[in-house]
Amino acid sequence: MRWILVVMGIVGVALQLPTSAPAADGPLASRRIGNRDYQLYVPPGGSRRLPLVIALHGGGGNGAQLAKSAGLIDKAASEGFILALPEGSSRFGKLETWNAGGCCAYAMRKKVDDIGFIRALIDDLERTQPVDPKRVYVVGMSNGGMMTERVAIALGDRIAGAAVFVGALFGNEPGPVAAVPMLIVNAEKDEQVPVAGGTSTTGMVRRAQGMPYKPSRYAATFWAAANRCTKGPTRSETSDYVRELWTGCAGGADVDFYIMKGAEHGWPGRGVGRPGVTRNTGKIDGTALMWDFFAVHRR
Repeated sequence: MRWILVVMGIVGVALQLPTSAPAADGPLASRRIGNRDYQLYVPPGGSRRLPLVIALHGGGGNGAQLAKSAGLIDKAASEGFILALPEGSSRFGKLETWNAGGCCAYAMRKKVDDIGFIRALIDDLERTQPVDPKRVYVVGMSNGGMMTERVAIALGDRIAGAAVFVGALFGNEPGPVAAVPMLIVNAEKDEQVPVAGGTSTTGMVRRAQGMPYKPSRYAATFWAAANRCTKGPTRSETSDYVRELWTGCAGGADVDFYIMKGAEHGWPGRGVGRPGVTRNTGKIDGTALMWDFFAVHRR
């Protein structure tokens, strides 16, 4: 259902880079922290520190699937960021989910400590890879997007921005520990995570929910208030989307909110569903939009 991405950075010529070898260029390298798995791609970077993007897959998906469908490895290679793709959890090793509070399935019911996992992942990558701690970002889709919101709330003092695609909040969230720049994109015709909120109309997703979703705009106003934004929302509209932008926020933590017209559930602009099935996921290129947003924010 969703996924996430994280990047952080440190500035300073006197810093000593980690001595551990980075992941091999090209294909994803499989890594493990405790009993949890993740996939890693590190582009050629020499001695310089690089942004880190942590991408959280949707419910029932996995990291490699997300990387392929969203074109994340190509983007990481062309823009020069480290890509980490943590895996959710499940009872049988398939159909993995994240514990985002009100969703989803196994991870939610077992109260899996996914915040602890992502915190440990950031710690490990900052120790072993050439990560810039001031440019750590998290992105997620669907259940991964819901988890991205939870990460931004709990680990906002460690990330420089977050992007949430077709996700939601539930109304039971604690206050964020810090202001976080937020990109939030939802789909007008989404049946799995309806813009109006409530319960999914898709049977499997409905059974995975623990609480009703809040309306999509609730997340934008939640973050605008938490980030103490003083200007906006400024509204604009095209044939493809409606956009609301809050600025004048603490630490430059602006909130950028889109509703994609006519679009269904999925990574924006990547209409890939089950094998042989395509969806209208809008005309916004979510991967490009994500990186453009992250590239202008740092802690």
